[in-house]
Amino acid sequence: MKKFHELLKKEQIFHQGNNRDIKNITNNTKNVQEDSLFIAIKGTRFDGHLFLEEAIKKGANSIVIQEKNIATKIKNRHPNINIGLVENTRIAQAEIASKFFDNPSNSLKVIGITGTNGKTSVSNILAQYLEKLGHPTGIIGTIAYKLGEKTYDTGKRTTPDAIEWQHLLYKMKEDGAEFISAEISSHAVDQYRIHSTKFEGGIFTNLSQDHLDYHKTIQNYFQTKKRFFEYIAQSNSDALLSINIDDPFGRKIYEELKGKVNIITYGQSEDSMFKIKNPESGLKGINFQYQYKGKTKTIFSKLRGDFNIYNIASAFSFLIEYGFDDEELIDISRDLKPIKGRFEIVQDNGFLVVNDYAHTPDALEKILSSLNKIKKNRIIVVFGAGGDRDKTKRPEMGKIAQKLADIVILTSDNPRSEDPERIIEDIKKGMDSKKNIFEIIDREEAIEKAIKMAHKDDIVLIAGKGHETYQIIGDKTYHFDDSDIAKRYLS
Repeated sequence: MKKFHELLKKEQIFHQGNNRDIKNITNNTKNVQEDSLFIAIKGTRFDGHLFLEEAIKKGANSIVIQEKNIATKIKNRHPNINIGLVENTRIAQAEIASKFFDNPSNSLKVIGITGTNGKTSVSNILAQYLEKLGHPTGIIGTIAYKLGEKTYDTGKRTTPDAIEWQHLLYKMKEDGAEFISAEISSHAVDQYRIHSTKFEGGIFTNLSQDHLDYHKTIQNYFQTKKRFFEYIAQSNSDALLSINIDDPFGRKIYEELKGKVNIITYGQSEDSMFKIKNPESGLKGINFQYQYKGKTKTIFSKLRGDFNIYNIASAFSFLIEYGFDDEELIDISRDLKPIKGRFEIVQDNGFLVVNDYAHTPDALEKILSSLNKIKKNRIIVVFGAGGDRDKTKRPEMGKIAQKLADIVILTSDNPRSEDPERIIEDIKKGMDSKKNIFEIIDREEAIEKAIKMAHKDDIVLIAGKGHETYQIIGDKTYHFDDSDIAKRYLS
């Protein structure tokens, strides 16, 4: 519990109406209880300022808002309510949440991973390394929020909102975490969800087209990603960044931040500080050499796919520059466990069935390129595109699938409020032929079709949903797991 004046800066206190303890902080009236502090957030769909009366009626003793005229009205109507007036309630929310939960990041080593693709894999790989080295590490990301075997049920976002984020850090700290390996989405950066957090470091994987429904342009998307690393550099001069400079956006981040914060670059580029050499991938795994500070050594991992070479390099380069022993890291690399829905082998008996989360043009191209290196016969790909999301990537994904697969089955992903047929039509705009293209709206039927079509030595790729165990159609969510569906028709 905290007092109102302990959570806000002096200049942010518009009116002190009581001195009661604050027992809870929230931005959702559904979670308001007696002696809550309610923060009014202006969101994309709702404006919390419209629900102040409801919050007060339900027991809030304090509110934080960003509209002076509303602050005056509330003061006159409810003189016993504490009122905070701030320029931006999203920023204030992060600062308040950090204080309410005793600034947990100050007692943790938080490492943030961002990029279009690879965040989930890298955060899990990084956590596996740290755990095997004896450092309890919490994971915050797309698949789960967990520490060891303990899972925290706090929501479904890749990066939770500021209150959930700080509460999660606090709980993981209390449960014995030393490090936190966290996926940082562009939405989280743009909405200040991770503001007021001390980061030990950050990792940049890559950047390609995604989330343009939100960011509008690739440049806006990049600037948001860059802001995360600028924030780390400004808030912790001792932090470490690991940047993929084979990616042109990664190189831009490096060029702008070098000299301002500790950076290790990785990639196949000649000027990489951690240089990837002779990469090889196959069904048994991947291996590559790396050059670092004049020495050349080899890494082998059972993880599959060219992209996992970069995923391992990003985590490995961070940890080796951080000061961990490279020989120990090399040993751990051999036993890294695969991540659900990332080049997940559902069957390898007669023909290969792979489930992968690839839902962007870049990710689809990378998984199909990796499969082409090991294919003996045909590649059959099943995929769709999410509704109410970036429409501009759909034809690009169609173009890539037609180029790199022998048979394409277009189906539904999470259509949400969109017509699945319209989504498929958008995908087809990038395809210049109808040969070996099938359209099956029902995703289960599409997976069944692909498996029944498969011959000896074929590869069936089910792409787009990966680890997800649901499908969103209209405003309803149904249980749906690509791997489970595939197994049903393989048995």
